[in-house]
This record gives sequence, C-alpha cells and structure tokens, in this order.
Amino acid sequence: MHRGGSRAAAALAAFALAALWSGSAFARAPQDQQKLLEDERRREMNNRPKPDEDMKQPWLWDAGGWLHLELDQLDDEPLRDTRTDRFVDLRLWGEIRYQRIYSLYCRIKTQYTDFNTGDQFSGSEDNVFQSPHFDEIYADADWTDDAGHGFSARAGRAFVSMGTGLLYNDLAYMVQGTYSADRWALRAWLGHSIIHEGDIDQSLEHANKSHRGFFGLEGEYLVTGNHRAYAMLLVERDFNRDQFSSVDWTYNANYFGVGGRGTLWAGLGYSAELVYEFGESAASISTEMETIRSFAAILTLDYEFSGPMEPMLLLQYMFGSGDSDRQSVSDALAGNQAGTDDTGFLSFGFVQTGYSLFPRVSNIHIVRLGGTIRPLESIEPLHKLQVGVFGYLYRKAKSESPISDSRAFLDDSDIGKEIDFTLRWRIFSDLGFSLNYGCFFPGDAYQETKARNFVSAGLTYSF
Repeated sequence: MHRGGSRAAAALAAFALAALWSGSAFARAPQDQQKLLEDERRREMNNRPKPDEDMKQPWLWDAGGWLHLELDQLDDEPLRDTRTDRFVDLRLWGEIRYQRIYSLYCRIKTQYTDFNTGDQFSGSEDNVFQSPHFDEIYADADWTDDAGHGFSARAGRAFVSMGTGLLYNDLAYMVQGTYSADRWALRAWLGHSIIHEGDIDQSLEHANKSHRGFFGLEGEYLVTGNHRAYAMLLVERDFNRDQFSSVDWTYNANYFGVGGRGTLWAGLGYSAELVYEFGESAASISTEMETIRSFAAILTLDYEFSGPMEPMLLLQYMFGSGDSDRQSVSDALAGNQAGTDDTGFLSFGFVQTGYSLFPRVSNIHIVRLGGTIRPLESIEPLHKLQVGVFGYLYRKAKSESPISDSRAFLDDSDIGKEIDFTLRWRIFSDLGFSLNYGCFFPGDAYQETKARNFVSAGLTYSF
C-alpha cells in the first residue's frame, strides 16, 4: 500500500535528490547483494588443501575449477515490480609450488548474466558477458615452521579481510606480510582498490572506476586457551580525481578497532568488535573538508548444541552511527553538509545484514536472531543438508536521514523487519546446492510499504 497525503511532497523531493546522482543509490543494492553471495563461494574456493607431506618432489602443481549456475529474482519497487536474471560463473585455477615454500596461484573468471527483458539495472542490454579476466593472481612465500610460527608473505591481486569483515572485505592489488608466534600474530598489508570496478561513491564522475589506497595493520593475542583479543588499524586515502573546481569528492578515512572472541563455556561462543572512524571528508557540493567522527559495533553470541543434527543459535547486534544532514551514507554529492562534523560511519567491507534489504552498517541499529540445523542427518543422501532461519529488526540511528537504501527517506526510525531462509546441501563431494530467500517488510521510514522479496538458487560443481 501507499502512504498518502502530506508525505507526497516528501516523496517527490526524495526522488529529485536521487536523480542528482543518477539513481546510483538504488542501483547499488543488487551489486552489494552479489558481493554477499560471492563471499560464501569465495571462501570455499580459497579453502584448498595443502599438498600431502609424503610428496617430496621440489615442484608440485595442481589445477581445477568451479562452475556456478544461479537464478535470482528480487522485488525492486518503485523502479520495477521484479527483476529476474540467470547467472553463469566459471572459475579456472592453477597453482605451482616450489620446495613447499614458494607458490604462485592464478584464478581466471568469466561470467554471463541473462536478464528478463527490461530487468537490467542500467543500460539497454539485457545480456551481459564478462570476458575471461584475472579474479585472483598472487605469489606466496611461507617460511613458517610445522607449528605455524614464523613469517609469510603474499603479493598480487588477492582477497583481503580484516576482523569481522566490516572494515575491509574485498579484492585488492596488495602486498602483505604476516608473523605468527606462540601467543600472538601480526599482519600488515598495503593495497589499492581494483581499478576497473565500481567505487563506493557512485556520485563520482567516473563511478565505474575506483582509485583508493589502503594500509592495514592487524594484531591478535591469545589471552587464554579460549579467548583471543585483536586490534586493527586501517588507513584509506582517496585518489579519485574529478575535474570540478567548485566540488570535491575526497574521503580520507582512518579506522581503529578492537575486538575479541572466544568460548564462555561449552558450546557458548562470543565475539565483539568496536570501531572508531576519524579523518576528513568533503562536504556536499563544496570544496570544504570536514572532520569525520563515527562509530560502529558488532556483538555476537552463538550456541552450538551437542548431539545430533548440529543445531546452532545466534544472537547479534550491529550498529553504525549516522549523520543527521546526510542524504546518502556513501555518496559525497549528497553527503555531509559544510560546517558540520561527518558522523556517518562508512567502511569498505560488509557483513551479513539480510538478503533482501542488505543495508550497510551505517545510520542503523540491527538485531539478528536465528539459527541453523541439519534436520535430515539420519538420511544418508540428505545428511549434509543444512537449513537456517534468521530474523532481522532494523532501526535508524538518525531518523531524519536515510540508510544505504535511500528509499527509507521519511523522518522515522522504523526501517522494518526481515525474515531469511537458507538451505545448503552438499549433494556430492563435488556438487552443492544453495537457496537463499529473504522477505523485507518496510516500516514507517518508507513511503512504499509493500513487502520486498529476494530469492537466489544456485548449483555449484567443482572439478
């Protein structure tokens, strides 16, 4: 249904503002959802077994691939009732090792997306083919001992994640060094965003390219056998340049975070991460630079029951501070106003916040509750089938500002609720099926309150 009357003017104003940055805020959500779906596949692809210790040859090599077929459908009102696509993703990889110390890994990716007529998010083509290109390619050197203590290094185009993934969780051109000791470990990395991928700021003149530099430092300490503490520093510098003398898009941010994880007692685990962001950002439609002061937090409790079917329960709280005069959490053109501090949290990573809405952790409170179970464990063909149910409650930190979904533009804290269902089935050792469904129920922050569905079904064959 539609909320009428006095809110009509607010709706027109919001759509006019959205037009200022070419509808990019609406178009961004599906791209972020694809990152979430790919993250699970990438973790599986990167989890490769080490060579057998009995193999004594100085040179070792291995190769393989993944073929992923996927069907997606999502509701995208008011722009379009539904959008449907069929997605094919092929990855081919190879690895060469020398003396079990040095290795070169290469993975090539090619993708094809077939939208229903008119369902594409931009452009006029409803069929999109990405020609083969490097997904990851990097060299490793591992001088650690049998206990994993010592120094290791990596350089190339590789995936980087810090902490929970909130600060940074993406590919980068990078160099990285890690040192591990008995009770502590330290990692430092220097990188650049992938140039020919879209920037986090879609109001840029050349938003389909990204030029940002990063320096990350992460240390971990084993407090006791069941408790680990860690600290993180991330420095981001904006190298994007647009030729406008009266407008600046610069966003130079620094992040300091602390966290911990462990087990309180048998089955009950916890994790916590707190992040403070500081730096400078360009004020909206000006060249003035303003101070960034923002916060984020993720607190998690999970309980794994002993016994059959491996049931697990999870309770999680996520918070990202907001800015009362921002009209976009990420775009400078509709960002912080001149003369005020920028208090909206913005990071370069992501965590699971719901398949349908999938908001950034910015100007938001999120409560997540749910769990997973293997209900058919006693039936041999289905013993690796896992189902999950998770519920989400969303509230704005600053009611007068939107979240990453700019359709939540009304001055109200009630973003809404979501229910997600997941299914994972390892059919054979080399064949898996996944199903993700999310239904978001918009709250009073939305003009349009019709439920929005997202469904993605995928089949993955590894060889």
